[in-house]
Amino acid sequence: MNLFEKMFNYQIMTRLNETGLFTWTSQERAWLRMMMEHPAAQEALTPATLTKLNNMLDGEKQLNLQDYLTEKAKSEESSVSHPLLRPLRQMILNGEGFQMTGRIRSGRTSQEQFGFPYKLEYSMVKKEWYVLWYAPHFARLMSTKLHSITKLEARSIKPEAASRYKASIALITEKRKTSITIEVLPEFNAELSRILYAFSCFEREVIYNEASHIYRILLTIPRNEVDYVLSKMRFLGKRVRIIDHSALQERMSETAAKVLARYAQSESIQPGGETAAQGD
Repeated sequence: MNLFEKMFNYQIMTRLNETGLFTWTSQERAWLRMMMEHPAAQEALTPATLTKLNNMLDGEKQLNLQDYLTEKAKSEESSVSHPLLRPLRQMILNGEGFQMTGRIRSGRTSQEQFGFPYKLEYSMVKKEWYVLWYAPHFARLMSTKLHSITKLEARSIKPEAASRYKASIALITEKRKTSITIEVLPEFNAELSRILYAFSCFEREVIYNEASHIYRILLTIPRNEVDYVLSKMRFLGKRVRIIDHSALQERMSETAAKVLARYAQSESIQPGGETAAQGD
């Protein structure tokens, strides 16, 4: 695929996202059909949703990974679903609060805490589900592991209270964000799709300068995700550079200096352990 095709495809996908449309390939449909057969699908989705997806996927080819992959060993698999996912999702959709009892880090039990849930997150590292919620009594955003919750009951709240909580959540979330501008070096413009995919979990805007043929990616991220962005920058290497965040530029410079210090040597060491003499 040439550069023009990549640019054109990106523009199409951007327009589709703006209009709320979603396109999927035959491979994606086959993969989804395979996932629908997983036991966790029965727990995670309502019967109506299961029926609708099965009807949409009727006639799709079966994705049989056994023809291509051989499973030799793996760690014990835990379910990716959780019994509290469905009730929490309904609370979020209905704008309800909850009364929660759960275990905290010190081993004690927090009794009957009132909260307003607004998001569910799954940690790929810890393999655990979290509920993000707002604590009105403390005006703070909280995060709780679902397996730490011992009791959960929905609580109806007035629409004006829900609107007030949502406004507070938006304000606190916005204060916790920072922006980073990443520039793609022109010789790597053909890899724009790959670079954008590396930052696909963040809010981003792409600006293209026709005169200089330079792409700039404006990222808006939570402050606690800075280290993740740095790890992606190190992975992409010489393809990209940070142009407007002095603290991150300094950390990338430190990384480069450490790499050079490890590999750059004034003398070459022979396999036998002797130092080769430098030529005149």
